[in-house]
Amino acid sequence: MKIKIVFLYISALSLGVLFGQLSSTLVGVLPDAVSESSGLLYYDDTLITHNDSGNAPILYQLNNKTLKIEKEIEVVNAKNIDWEDLAQDLNYIYVGDFGNYWGDREDLVVYKISKEAIKTSKKVSAEKIFYSYPDKKDNKRKGSNDFDAEAMFYKNNELYILTKQWRGKKTAAYKIPVKPGKYIATKVGEYNTKGLVTGATYNTKSNKVVLVGYNMFMMPFVVEVNNSTNTNLFAGVTKRTQLDIGFVQMEGIATLPNGGYYMSSESFTKLGASASIYKLDGK
Repeated sequence: MKIKIVFLYISALSLGVLFGQLSSTLVGVLPDAVSESSGLLYYDDTLITHNDSGNAPILYQLNNKTLKIEKEIEVVNAKNIDWEDLAQDLNYIYVGDFGNYWGDREDLVVYKISKEAIKTSKKVSAEKIFYSYPDKKDNKRKGSNDFDAEAMFYKNNELYILTKQWRGKKTAAYKIPVKPGKYIATKVGEYNTKGLVTGATYNTKSNKVVLVGYNMFMMPFVVEVNNSTNTNLFAGVTKRTQLDIGFVQMEGIATLPNGGYYMSSESFTKLGASASIYKLDGK
């Protein structure tokens, strides 16, 4: 979801030095066709991304070194109401259409797409997993609500969805099955991220969940979550770190085969920032 917020840039500069930092480097600028990149995935030696709300229902497969588009994959039975993140298991890629800034959507859905179909075709069909939140009282239209969502990851045959709380500046975690159908999600924890969560990934090598987002000053951060339980994603050791990138609308994060991470940002004209890929060191 594109945001329309005025940020206090000078104040942000003074606050930035107060936080610890992880090492991150710019890999390159994304093509104009994916300037609104929202989700990110590393698959089959390529990067997969997509644009967010109101764009075509297309997955873009990029060269992981040059970042040039190698293939466009249209999901023919889907709409891009507000695509926000990607996840994967051994056989499927999941696309989360659950952006909900106004809080009035009744059609939150995750599209489940066969990897075999993606390999062999430029047009694919998806199975659909619909869900709702157990603690959302109504679907009245109101901006900046706490049931927007932009982050998702796969773990142990379940999908975890994390909310982007515009008012609370926290995130709540929910999980749903990967089998197509309609579900009431199960809430599995809440954490004070002190900002907006926009992407998530699960590192199978380290058994670590990593979240990415940005604060009210448009400064990106990472949250590392260790030793989660099935009933509470944040039951273990959780560490929040401000990144050393500057003002960036960070949107997606993907685990690399070596255990590191790539992150994607959306273009932000007010900051003069192009949509880009960054590498985050750490496992």
